[in-house]
Amino acid sequence: MPMEKLIDDIVDASGLDANTVGDTDRDFVEAGLKDLVASLRARRAWEDHIGAILTHSQTLELTGWTKQALSQAVRDNRALRLRGSNGGHGYAAAVFNEDRPARPILGIKDVLRVWAAADPRGWMAASWLGTSQPELGGRTPREALLDGDVPAVIELAHQATERLAA
Repeated sequence: MPMEKLIDDIVDASGLDANTVGDTDRDFVEAGLKDLVASLRARRAWEDHIGAILTHSQTLELTGWTKQALSQAVRDNRALRLRGSNGGHGYAAAVFNEDRPARPILGIKDVLRVWAAADPRGWMAASWLGTSQPELGGRTPREALLDGDVPAVIELAHQATERLAA
């Protein structure tokens, strides 16, 4: 769909009088659409690497938590909030098990606590959780946690964050 047609459709859907929408308004809508597409591309690139990035509503549905329980889980390092450069945020699905309702993976609280100071936006921790590590026999930290190797993953998290701080 050409950009002009899309902008026309958005103007029509907005309820604004199309006769009052000028070039400046159309330029504003076009810039917003380009930003939206860039954000979508970035999100997909990250999801290819770290797995699903959930919205607030999706996380509540997945876990069965209330809004307050999710906020507390983030504060307690049982959920990983990913903060975007645009001020938005999502949640890394990788920290949850496959049960329904999903629960934090055993040991994730200790691992995320190690990463909290080194990575306040969460993206490095999410990337590290999904990256195979030679020290874990080629498994990712997430896989190792699911296998019950909690102490090894916590130790590796300390090593990784210490390297970042050096």
